[in-house]
Amino acid sequence: MLAATSTDTFSVPVLVAAAGVALGWWVVLAVVVAARRPPRIASRSTGSLDLPPEPPAVAGILANDFEVTAETAPGVVLDLAARGFAELDEVQPGKTVCRIRSGRGGALTDYERLVLTELAAKAVDGVVPADALTTGPEIQSKRWHRTFAGAVIADANGRGLTVPRWPRALTVALGFGLGAVAALLFLSSQVSGEATDDDATLLGAVAAAVAVATIVIGGFVVGRLAGSLALLPTAAGRDAADRVAALAATLRDNEALGELPPAGVKLWDRLFAYAAVFGAAPLAVALLPMGAEDDHRAWSRVGGRWRTVRVRYPRALPPAWGKHPIVAAALALLWGAVAALVAYGLVELRSAERPSDVSRSAWQWVDRGTAIAFVPVLLVLAWSLWVLWRAVPDLWQTRTVVGEIVRGRRFRQWFSSGDDPDYWCYLAVDDGSTDRIAAWRVREIVWSQHSQGDAVRTDLTPRLGYVRSMTSQ
Repeated sequence: MLAATSTDTFSVPVLVAAAGVALGWWVVLAVVVAARRPPRIASRSTGSLDLPPEPPAVAGILANDFEVTAETAPGVVLDLAARGFAELDEVQPGKTVCRIRSGRGGALTDYERLVLTELAAKAVDGVVPADALTTGPEIQSKRWHRTFAGAVIADANGRGLTVPRWPRALTVALGFGLGAVAALLFLSSQVSGEATDDDATLLGAVAAAVAVATIVIGGFVVGRLAGSLALLPTAAGRDAADRVAALAATLRDNEALGELPPAGVKLWDRLFAYAAVFGAAPLAVALLPMGAEDDHRAWSRVGGRWRTVRVRYPRALPPAWGKHPIVAAALALLWGAVAALVAYGLVELRSAERPSDVSRSAWQWVDRGTAIAFVPVLLVLAWSLWVLWRAVPDLWQTRTVVGEIVRGRRFRQWFSSGDDPDYWCYLAVDDGSTDRIAAWRVREIVWSQHSQGDAVRTDLTPRLGYVRSMTSQ
C-alpha cells in the first residue's frame, strides 16, 4: 500500500510520482519546442527586384523568422503611400509630413484600414507630421500593435502561408500536464502513512520542490506560449519564404536605401515598403514612429551584411547576471548560510516530539508546513551554489568583445517605487559571432557614456557578464 512508505503527512511515493510527471513534462516541452522551431530561411541574393505576390506586411513575416516585427506598421504606411492612399513629403531634412488622399478606391486589408484610420485620426485638414505618427501611450500602443499584428497574421494564415506555432490545442494539453502534477500533489496530502524517517522526509521534500517549481514556472511558460503570436510556415509558406528571401537579400545589399527618408517611396514605389519591412530602410522606419523600436530584435551590419539579431535582457536568469564577482560570491555565501540555518531548524522541528499541550491533528499541520517550507529553502540553496560556481572563476578571468551596440535600454527595477525609481541599464553588443545576444547589465555611468550604434571594445567576465570596462573604438 502507498501508506507503507509514507510520512505522517504526505505520501512519499505519490510525491515521487508527481516529481516524475513534472520532469516528464519538461522533457515533452523541450521536444515540442525543438520540433516547432521556425526554419531558417537562407538569404539568396539574385539581383532580382520582382515584387512578390504577397503584400509587404505578409512578406515581412516570411522574411523575419515568421513574426510580425516593429518595421511592419511603417512599411504599411509606405505601401499605402506607394498605392496613392497617402503622400509623404520631406519638408526639410529629417522632417516629413503625411497627406491623406481622400476618395481613393481599391481594396484594403483589415490591417491597412487600421493604419489608414490611425493616420486620419491624427490628421488636421488631411495633413499629419510624421513625428506625430505614434500609437498613443504605452498600454494603448501595445493594444493597438497586438490588434494590428493579429490582422496581419490572419492575412498570412488566410493565404495558406502560415499556421500558429503554439495552437490552442497544444497549450491546453500542456496545461493538462501541469494539472496532473497538481493533482498528484493534492493526492499526496490526502494519503496518510505510518512510518517516518529522515530519508523519506528528504526524498519527499526534493520531490515536492520539483513538482511545485514545475507548476509555478511551467504555468508562466504555458501562459506565455498561449499569448504568443509566433508562426510556422506551411509548405506553400516555405516556398514563398524562399522567394521573398531573395528580394530581401537584394534590398539589404543596397546601402543607399538605408539613408533615404520616407519620401524615398516616390523613387522606389512599393519596393521601398518591402525594403522597410526587411530592415533595409532604417531611416525611413525611424521617421515613421508607428510605435516603439523592437526591444528584442535588431538589425546589425556587423560582418559586412545586414542580418537580424535577437536580444534578451537577463533579469532573474542566469542568476546574478551583471554583478561584480565579489558581490555575487558574497551574496551566494550569505543566502546559502541563511538557507542552511533554516534547513537545520526545519530538520530539528520535524524530529522534535509533539508537545503535550498540542493536539495530534494540529501537530500534523505543523509537520506538513515544515515539509512544504523545505521547498523554497532548497531552491535558495541551489541558487547559492549555482552563483558561487559561476562567480569564483570570474574573480580572475576576463574576456574581450569588440562590436557594435545594437540596443541600449533601461528597465525599471522590480519593487522600485517613488518619484526617483531605480533602473536596470542594458547594452547589447553584437560582435558578429552569434544571432542571439544576451544584453549586459551595466552601471548607469557606463550606460550613459555610450549610445546605440557605437563601436566599442569591452572587457567583461565570461560567466556573470560583469562589464569591467567599455571604450569607444
